[in-house]
Order: sequence, then C-alpha cells, then structure tokens
Amino acid sequence: MKKIFPLFLIICLLLSSCQLSNQGGFVLAETTTASTATEPVFRPVKQTEMRAIWISCYDHISAQGKSEKEYKAETDGMFRTIKDVGFNTAFVHMRAFSDAFYKSEIYPYSSYIAGKEGADLPFDPFEVILESAEKYGISVHGWINPFRISSKNDPSLISDSNPAKTILENGNSDGEIAILPSGIYYNPSHTENHRRIIDGVREIISKYDIDGIHIDDYFYPSTDDAVDEIQYSQYTSQGGSLPLEEWRMTNVNAFVSGLYSAVKSENKNLVFSISPAAQLDKNYKELYADCRLWLSQKGYADMIIPQIYFGFEHETNAFDSLLLKWSNLEKHSDIRLVCGLGAYKCGFEDEYAGTGINEWIDNSDLLVRQLDAVRSNSNYSGFAVYSYRDLIRADCSEETENLKNYLKN
Repeated sequence: MKKIFPLFLIICLLLSSCQLSNQGGFVLAETTTASTATEPVFRPVKQTEMRAIWISCYDHISAQGKSEKEYKAETDGMFRTIKDVGFNTAFVHMRAFSDAFYKSEIYPYSSYIAGKEGADLPFDPFEVILESAEKYGISVHGWINPFRISSKNDPSLISDSNPAKTILENGNSDGEIAILPSGIYYNPSHTENHRRIIDGVREIISKYDIDGIHIDDYFYPSTDDAVDEIQYSQYTSQGGSLPLEEWRMTNVNAFVSGLYSAVKSENKNLVFSISPAAQLDKNYKELYADCRLWLSQKGYADMIIPQIYFGFEHETNAFDSLLLKWSNLEKHSDIRLVCGLGAYKCGFEDEYAGTGINEWIDNSDLLVRQLDAVRSNSNYSGFAVYSYRDLIRADCSEETENLKNYLKN
C-alpha cells in the first residue's frame, strides 16, 4: 500500500476533479461548468464553512411588555428561519451602544430590547435567545460595538444608569467622551475606556455559554483632532513623536490586543472575530484599524470578516476586486478569513455605485453569485450576511429563496 499511494497522489493532483477531503483523504469533486451571471456553479462545501447571519440591534425582537413565553415564541421563529435558510452561526448584538441586550451590572438595557434605555425587564432576553439558538443548532457569538454611546449627540437622552452619564455629569475633564455631530462616543485613546469595555466583555463571557466575541468597524468615530486632543497633547509633551494617525492606530491595536487577551484568558476556546470595513484605505486613514497586522499576526483575532457590501457592477468598489484584495493580504495560518455580504442592499438603489446603481434591483441572484465567488477562493472559509431582517423583507424574498436553494446543494 505504501508503494501505491504516491502514484495515486500524483495522479490525483494532476486531475482537476480530485480534491482533499475534510478528513484528510482524497475524493473526487463534483463536475462543474463555467459560472455565468445567472447560473452559478454549485461547488462542494467544506464541513467547517462558517455560514453566519448578523442579528443587529435593529433586528432584535423587543421584549417590552411581553412574557417570557411570548418572547420565546418569537425568538424560536427567528432561529427557525435562520436554520431554514441554511445558516449555522449568528452574530447577535449584545451591546450596540453603551447599553445591553442582556442583564448587565455595567450597562443599562437597550431601548431596542426594553423600549426605553435603562427600563427593567422581568426576564433576561439573552438567555431566551440562547435557548432558541440551541434548539435549532445555531452557534451564537456575542457582538459588541465598543466605542459607541449614542447615535444622537444630545447627552440628555442617555439614561442615568449609563456609565457615560456619570462621566458627563462629572465634567468629562479628561476627555473620556467625545460629543460629535454624528453622535456620542467613548474616546478610543483613553485607557479607562478600554478597561470599561473589556470588563463588559468579561461579564458576558462569565454569564453566558456563547461561542465567541465579535466586534465590527466602529473604532475611531472621526478624523477630527478634537476626539482625543487631550491624550495626544499629553503624549507629545512627554516626548512622543508619532504622527497623530500612527498614534491613533497604536491605540486601536492596544485595545484589540487587550480585548483578545481578555477573551482568551476567560475561555481559550472562544473565537474572537473582527469585521472591518471592506476598503483598506478607509480602515487605515479614517478608522485607524490596522487590518493587515490583525490578519497576519497572532494575538489580535481568530477571524477577520471584511464587510464586502458591494455589487459586481460598483464602479469604484467592485465585489470581485475587493474579494481578491483581501485574499491577497498576508494571512497567518491560524487566522480565518470570512467574507461579509450585504443583503441589506437587496431591492434598493446602490446610491454610490455609479452605473451599477440598479444592480441590486435588477438582479435576485447577487448573494448566490457572490457566495460562489467566495467558495471559489481557497483563502476564505465562510461567509456572513448582514442582516437578519433582510431575510424576511418582502423585496428581498426572491434573493433569500435563491440563497436558501443554493445552500441546500
């Protein structure tokens, strides 16, 4: 047998119809034909493929005025739909702002789950969500937006039980909080904010049996000097020489590394993932997110999920071009690359796509063709779709049905 195997291996490697199986042996792959715009190739699926859906704060089912039984019936329906389409993982918002979708000792209940920020609930909604997810075999990763406090820039709208309220009432003299036209944010350069956010993640991990912690692309809220001018002035007065942009990137790197270490210290088996913006220049120049570092070196993330929320016909950010750019980045062998897909565009004009403005209106197979492109690239090990409510949206129903049928093959 030892003499026969090398010959089989050589023959197998020469044949395009032979591939390595998940178990380590060689198997014959399905015969495929060239992909077309309307007839994507159905390629074999890896058993380890991540098939994720984001459940954002806007997708959450409100628990306001409901009994635990009533709420459970609705969350069961949500995860039944997720399972039926073919997903195996959900990134569930646990903190979208300086709030919580779970029973927290640090943050107040979110208005999206309780009707009003800081309101009480008679049961823990996240415990119910986990029960429903387990019932339908869906893995849950807790999703937080680290630095957002409010999408409105009116501090009076923040509840008294919000930690940001205390800082503001005490004068915010150290600039822990930045109030900008776009909203209110924790200053990413302030180490006390790092501690507060990481403490919140430790609380989540200690209370709930989840499979991972997930953050997305909300790092620096603005390029405005006012966000962290106190800290940068202190840095330069003490002899620091990094330009503002590089200094900000070191702050974000320190936060990400600290959060990663905290997650692993609580449970080394948890997956820590980051979903940055698709445009690399935007990550570096606007958000100060060092995606190349996070993808190429251990100690920052287990999984990177770029949000490639664009169509094939987008004039400046075509999907296939961005997919390839991320694929060509240096990647550590222990870090997974997963592709984020934007179902939220289905049925709408893509305002900044140029001549591709109507691509998401004129087609109902974009997600299928994008997923086919993802599966064709060996550097990717799955996909994530934003977001749940688009699966049940009427003008996205045909796209969802095509995705469902594709995932069954």
